[in-house]
Amino acid sequence: MRAVYLFLIFLFLFSCATPEVVAVKDPLDEKKNCEELENLVAETQKFKRDALYEKENTGGNMARMILFWPAMATTFYNADKAIRAANDRTHHLLKIMKNKNCKNVDFVNSEIVKNLSETVVGQLHFLREMYKSGDLTKEEFVKAKKKVLESE
Repeated sequence: MRAVYLFLIFLFLFSCATPEVVAVKDPLDEKKNCEELENLVAETQKFKRDALYEKENTGGNMARMILFWPAMATTFYNADKAIRAANDRTHHLLKIMKNKNCKNVDFVNSEIVKNLSETVVGQLHFLREMYKSGDLTKEEFVKAKKKVLESE
């Protein structure tokens, strides 16, 4: 009976996926140059892709659902938390790039929007949030919105 309990505890502890949640702000971010900021954005987007993968219908998630559904709920919660943190970090880094007048900020921003694994509605929502926060001018917002709508 003890072995069964140990097995269940082991299963519970190791069945929950824990995608890495990035810190939104780093005190050293402001000191980075444009190339380093670009690399940080790319790294943050990788963390986001990893978290999005955790939410897909993988074999691990199917096993969690069948064997222990609370683990699946925890996995989804952790993934959502990691995705939100990655989005916030990306937004923070893009803002710094824009303040530093990095030449590739528009390209990096458009690549992120283009590569979103969300729907067109999700992409438009992301653009609207950037416009509302002042990270995009009206002209940049209209241009990016047109690009998203034309890609469909």
